[in-house]
Amino acid sequence: MVHANIDNTLGALFIGLVLSAVLNGVTYSQTWFYFSAQQQRTNPDPLWLKTMVVAVVVLDLLHQLFTSHWMYDYCVTNFGNSAALNVLPWSYYGMAYPTGAVTVIVQSFYVWRVWRLSKSAVIAGAIWSVSLAQFGAFLYYVARVFHVPNATDLSLVLGNYAILVNALGAACDIFIACAMVFYLRQSQTSIKRTNHMLRSITVFTVTTGIVSSVCAIMVLSMAGAYPGTNIELTFYFMLTRLYANSFLATLNVRDHMRELSNVTGGIITTSNFVHTRTTAGADVHSHELDDFPRQKGTQNFGRSHGELEDVGTVISVKVDRITDADYK
Repeated sequence: MVHANIDNTLGALFIGLVLSAVLNGVTYSQTWFYFSAQQQRTNPDPLWLKTMVVAVVVLDLLHQLFTSHWMYDYCVTNFGNSAALNVLPWSYYGMAYPTGAVTVIVQSFYVWRVWRLSKSAVIAGAIWSVSLAQFGAFLYYVARVFHVPNATDLSLVLGNYAILVNALGAACDIFIACAMVFYLRQSQTSIKRTNHMLRSITVFTVTTGIVSSVCAIMVLSMAGAYPGTNIELTFYFMLTRLYANSFLATLNVRDHMRELSNVTGGIITTSNFVHTRTTAGADVHSHELDDFPRQKGTQNFGRSHGELEDVGTVISVKVDRITDADYK
């Protein structure tokens, strides 16, 4: 068993605070980019999504303020008082609640996207139940903290609950990423540019999901390996920032993906259907996703391949994360 000392208690908190402060700055940068892009769009995101962005950013700010007060209490107010390190300040509880709220909000948004892509209430409901189970375990953990006499006993008495909460969180993130990857692969067609876009979205999905998963796994690993210390809090401080930044990155990347898809006037978007149309006012030819041939070399959709590459042609493909229509 590792004995608590100034390095693995106060030192671990300080490292976590510095890293979380850096990520908090990234959150504000992404928020600025998001609302700046909204002003330039002809079809901005709906009010509920903007409200969700504001809520996540405000909760992230509160988390940073409470963790900063925690460090101030230890390093300034109780400077030189080593016994104070064994007392949980009130800001600990203020730090904990925003973490749980941000986690369940962001995971719920991702589950909603899985449902929009898969149209399967069973799959989305199963994943969401894991997220809600994590939130319930989190609330129980925080409620039990009130009865823990000192900070040293926190991981010793409630260590198993902390491991359960973070294990459920990591599992939910992994399930979301796996579901997105599966259904994105199901959406592949014989159009090379579309498949390239799908692969880019798949890589982004895995990347954003695995970062928060790895952080949650590090929290539960450190809690189990080093009970009685604050080493797990180094990663726990960053968890809220990672969820907030992955959420904002998911929204901001749409413009970047849209720019990449613009080749000689063609646009690849995402919608609830697949169709080809011309901007010259010609007849619209609609096709369900399964109507598109998936064999290589098949290019005739009722029009010639050359016409599909015309400047006035728009190709819409059922992919997630890009179109604003998916967030209405």
